[in-house]
Amino acid sequence: MWLLRGFPAFSASSGLCLNKTKTDIYFNGMPGTTMANILQVSSFRKGTLPFRYLGVPISSKKLSKNECSKLTERIVAKIRSWGTRHLSYAGRLVLVNSVLTTIHTYWANIFLIPNGIMNKIDSICRNFLWSGKDSYARAPNVNWKTCCTPKEEGGLGIKNLKEWNKALLGKYTWWLAAKKDHLWVRWVNHVYMKSGDWHDYTAPLDCSWSWKKIIQVKESFKAAYVGSQWLNQNKPYTVDAGYQWIRSPATKVQWRYTCWNSLNIPKTSFIYWASKLERLLIRDRIARMGFGQETTCYLCEDGTETHHHLFYECEFSKQCISILQQRLCIKFPPQSFDQWCASGRGKSKLQRKVISACVVGLAYEIWHARNIARLQQQVCRPDILVCRIVTNVKHRWSKNNHSTLQQRHKVWMDNLG
Repeated sequence: MWLLRGFPAFSASSGLCLNKTKTDIYFNGMPGTTMANILQVSSFRKGTLPFRYLGVPISSKKLSKNECSKLTERIVAKIRSWGTRHLSYAGRLVLVNSVLTTIHTYWANIFLIPNGIMNKIDSICRNFLWSGKDSYARAPNVNWKTCCTPKEEGGLGIKNLKEWNKALLGKYTWWLAAKKDHLWVRWVNHVYMKSGDWHDYTAPLDCSWSWKKIIQVKESFKAAYVGSQWLNQNKPYTVDAGYQWIRSPATKVQWRYTCWNSLNIPKTSFIYWASKLERLLIRDRIARMGFGQETTCYLCEDGTETHHHLFYECEFSKQCISILQQRLCIKFPPQSFDQWCASGRGKSKLQRKVISACVVGLAYEIWHARNIARLQQQVCRPDILVCRIVTNVKHRWSKNNHSTLQQRHKVWMDNLG
């Protein structure tokens, strides 16, 4: 009754009026006569759980897949709105990273999303990346676990959504460990913690599902909380730091500097990435998958078409590499280029970036020429192919950089052609 008396006072001070036709009241553990009296006095409707508040399902029990289906429906709707566009792999990757994997963030900030829904979201994103559709249309070239590793470790930088969800919830456990002055922290301490030790606390059997999941997340971060500090540093907890803590780091790949150079055209970086992992659908790989028997190289018609042959040993590729080396005034075995680029010996930062972009562009153009030869039985001239690579790199540099070149760099860029 005290709450009902507070509504008129709130309306008088704020000017906001209560709409009884849009207001529900929820009961828990009350006798039927008490509930009937409250409904009669308030004129509110009796609500039932679960209900939606600001688009999020509110429930005292574990959320079912059906209750979370709205999340996957929003992601599918986004993909279908892009269905008429002809997007490259790189274009789809940008949409996966910037749109699809962030739609769930609002929900993931509030509760631990069921594994079934997270697996469904992963499946939708994977299908869109490799086929442009929300449903399964073709087998992916690279497994999703590899795609969800950072670029410097050989992946595509897509977030692992399950681990990102835990990192988002980690801020609640950090508030409790650091004893932040929040109303929610006070309430939890009063209802659950009873002023006990947070590090040794275990959830009681009769607590809510949401609280059990927060305690489950707490166990994942327990070793990182040193007293009231994060990783024994004078720095607060951040979601990105929590994500890096909870995931399993891998060895950094040497070709990361070449593949993800800022001067690269995105679609060329994607093909170069797939070639480094040897996941392009070349003839030898298709034959090993059981979908064909012919393995002869399309470009030179001499030798088995493997990744190594196509990009390094094919006569067509050798001619392209030789012409490009002359244009760039460099000489080294193509297989050791990534090591040379990482060391940066003998060239300035600008020169290394331009050379890297040309090498990545060469891999893309060789792959493109191979596909043209497969479909149209025509092979492009190597000098025309190399000229196109250098022109594209110089054009991209001119569009993305407006600083004045040093004289030696200007001469070097002009000599490229």
